[in-house]
Amino acid sequence: MAAQRAFPSYFERYQTHLASLLEAIVPADDVHPETVHRAMRYTLMAPSKRVRGILSLLSAELAGQEPRAEQLAAAIELVHAASLILDDLPSMDDAPVRRGRPACHVAFGEATAILASFGLLSLGFATIARAYPSPLASRLTMLLADAVGTSGLIGGQADDLLATQRAITFERLERIHRLKTGALFSAAAVGGALTAGADDTTMSAIVAYAKNLGLAFQIIDDLLDVEGTPEQTGKLTRQDVKKTTFVSFSGVDGARQLARELCETADGALQPFGRRADRLRELSAFVADRCR
Repeated sequence: MAAQRAFPSYFERYQTHLASLLEAIVPADDVHPETVHRAMRYTLMAPSKRVRGILSLLSAELAGQEPRAEQLAAAIELVHAASLILDDLPSMDDAPVRRGRPACHVAFGEATAILASFGLLSLGFATIARAYPSPLASRLTMLLADAVGTSGLIGGQADDLLATQRAITFERLERIHRLKTGALFSAAAVGGALTAGADDTTMSAIVAYAKNLGLAFQIIDDLLDVEGTPEQTGKLTRQDVKKTTFVSFSGVDGARQLARELCETADGALQPFGRRADRLRELSAFVADRCR
């Protein structure tokens, strides 16, 4: 059975801070429409790693302006929660458990779950519009729209559905997950850097780091589906048997090695920043060792 590396020491502070930001943004569950707001909060506020939101904050920190990324980090978490609800629907992955509890559509019904997902998605974009001046808000909105759209999450999910119970090439598998998982990682990191006014050198490093980290994260998810437990993952395991995964392509040891190499490549992009990038390095070490 796989063991999981403990969260980096700084994670708890970031997770707590993000939870308080999200608590202030999402409507209370006694505000009309009550059932939709309860479903939104049910998925959004469930215990989770908040890796994407933390990545936004760390990227802004590298550029010296972490507080400026707070609302962008919250928006990223809102959009991610929306995507999880849709991903779990019976018409998609038909997953009954998420974040250690019944999936949103199981708890509230499919119709309310869909409304909750769109509620979270629209609230994510509204959060950006309210928090940032127009030129920056426009750039962040386009960044997030591209990450969610047919060139990002939607495109990756569409390809993933078509690939179920079919043999696909390694290149197509990598494309699916760079879109389905990597696109939001990249948006989180680049968006955080944009809020902090990062220079071109910092931005290039962040882009390279996030691109490799996002794919490594997905490979480790594939490994946890094979070797992990529901207690570790917060969802049912052995659910990807009908899909081609990095594990089915490369085996357990090969997939683990690939994830580590991707994290090493991500770290290599941070070399110019010395100790300033230590927290980003801790994040990649956590991703690499989630399943070992």
